[in-house]
Amino acid sequence: MAFSSFQFILIFLPLCYAGFLLVHRLCGWPGVFPYLALASLVFYAQFSPLLAVILAASVILNFLIGRFIVEIQEQRNAASWVTAFGVIANLTALGYFKYTNFFIDIANQVSGAGYSHLDLIMPVGVSFYTFIQIGFLLEAYNGQVGKISFSRYALFAAFFPCVTAGPLILQREMFQQMEEKKGPAFSSVAVAVGLTLFGIGVFKKVILADSIAPFADAAFDGVAGGAAIGMAEAWVGSLCYSLQLYFDFSGYSDMAIGLGFLFGIKLPLNFNSPFKATSISDFWRRWHMTMTRFFTTYLYTPSAMKTTRKAVQLKYSPWKRFLHASAIPITYTFIVAGIWHGAGWTFVIYGLIHGLALAVNHGWREFKMPNLGPHFGWLLTMLVVICGLVVFRSPDLTVASTMLASMWGLGGYFTNPDTVRWVAIDMIWPLIMIGIYSIIVLNFPNSQEILRSQWVSCDPAPEETGSKSIWRWQPTVGWAAAAGLLLVIAFTSLGNSSNFLYYQF
Repeated sequence: MAFSSFQFILIFLPLCYAGFLLVHRLCGWPGVFPYLALASLVFYAQFSPLLAVILAASVILNFLIGRFIVEIQEQRNAASWVTAFGVIANLTALGYFKYTNFFIDIANQVSGAGYSHLDLIMPVGVSFYTFIQIGFLLEAYNGQVGKISFSRYALFAAFFPCVTAGPLILQREMFQQMEEKKGPAFSSVAVAVGLTLFGIGVFKKVILADSIAPFADAAFDGVAGGAAIGMAEAWVGSLCYSLQLYFDFSGYSDMAIGLGFLFGIKLPLNFNSPFKATSISDFWRRWHMTMTRFFTTYLYTPSAMKTTRKAVQLKYSPWKRFLHASAIPITYTFIVAGIWHGAGWTFVIYGLIHGLALAVNHGWREFKMPNLGPHFGWLLTMLVVICGLVVFRSPDLTVASTMLASMWGLGGYFTNPDTVRWVAIDMIWPLIMIGIYSIIVLNFPNSQEILRSQWVSCDPAPEETGSKSIWRWQPTVGWAAAAGLLLVIAFTSLGNSSNFLYYQF
């Protein structure tokens, strides 16, 4: 059940919110948390009752392991073994559902065997709720978790606004809010702000992302079907997909945070105008922010600290120290991040592209190379991002290499136009849409900037600039009408809306 569906907007959300208010009236906030946990499981069961059982089993297992870790906190050796068991159990379950057939493909390629794929179900958002709970276990081991009730843990691990595609929330961000909850559940400001942000997200997904998607599909599906593609068509298809994914993920992030705000829970930001980034490191501080935070905290930083200490002890040269303490950890961290997105060599290469780009970016600063300036930095960043997304979108490396070769003028020289079927894209409309979307992406404020007067995230609010803007949200009739208009426009296309792209991860 996607947020952008009639079923969710007209049935689940109103009933869930009405129940939220009723339960609060009868039981207060202590009753709200188990209610929302149960509602989240009902939401997830709309994808499949079996998937809901898998999610519930994951939540119960991790709660029990986490509680045990807290109880034996003083016994560090035992706590480390239990934590390792919990992390391995989560990764094993994730690997079974998501990567089994990929491993079978690798075995077939290496051995020449003909093992068949297993008929496995793919739990929606399994990477997200698995890593949310792995983060909980690691924070429990580090002494950052106190005793908690099962209902509150279940809400943290399966809260419906973020269970399917993030953000990867940390336990302290959720539990602290639960502890501090007092007062009424209903707030006219929370309703106005939450629905405004939700409406902006629906508009981004249904009107912007889904409208440009067919042009991206025409290019990639055409190449996958064996057609040749020219340079112009390859660039148009790649730009269309980049903008489709941008508004798809941005729209989901807005909807998730808006829904959380509506129910009195602030979620962390996961999207902050990444196409305005002027370096690749700046990009990853803006795109999928909570995933970057997770891998930086639990993979890159421990590895980099360990290798840095070794480099200092062995008195490595600056270049060798940078290679061992920064470049290599960054690269394999992003290879892992790429694999986290999906099972396939395209995701490995996607992670490798960004890992190497980040290593170069860090080395450029480390060795005080000339400043390229924001404009050239932005252009270079976007080229890396777009080429990476070509690999990310492609079903296999053959399609990815064909698209990239054509984009850079290396394709089509050995094909005969008279005998080869070419990808055909009506270039006028996609070019117009690329132009309009680019203006929106590069010049308009993002959603949290529009709603700056009512900060919607549990992240610290940025300092006020003091500047007034016509884009700054206010609780006025005009803004209510604007938000309502966006929803009405989006409603006209809800029936044709596709699932969020990140649902597959």
